[in-house]
Amino acid sequence: MSKSTQLVTACYIAAFVGSRYPARVNSDRIAEVVQVHPTRVRRIVSKLVKAGILVSQRGGNGGVVLARDAAEITLGQIHDAVQAGTVLSLGLHDPFADWKDHCFVHATFERLHDELEEKVRADLAGIRLSDVFKPWDGGTRRAPAQAAE
Repeated sequence: MSKSTQLVTACYIAAFVGSRYPARVNSDRIAEVVQVHPTRVRRIVSKLVKAGILVSQRGGNGGVVLARDAAEITLGQIHDAVQAGTVLSLGLHDPFADWKDHCFVHATFERLHDELEEKVRADLAGIRLSDVFKPWDGGTRRAPAQAAE
């Protein structure tokens, strides 16, 4: 089973950006800290900007900041911004459809997957970005006022 690290990486990116407020952070610095290739960081940052989680500014003093207060951003919102499909990566094809009246393995795993997916999504929606980082300089976790405009 292939495991996607995109959600976890996006959470690390958002947490690092939030922890550095009020400073703008560029993708090369994020890549260095999160230890991910800069191209991958830029792809994920782009999704987070499109979703309204980060705000980007180009130029010499460019970089990204949180678009709103970290307490208003949930890990569920980050998931929705970067991850297509389900949280769980279970391959649930049913190779034994011909004997479905006698074998309930597929139906059991499908039900379990749906229940787990619902639980994980609810948990992610309850975790605030502000819960997963501490500011580097002892400052606040608030997004800059101009980002909300």
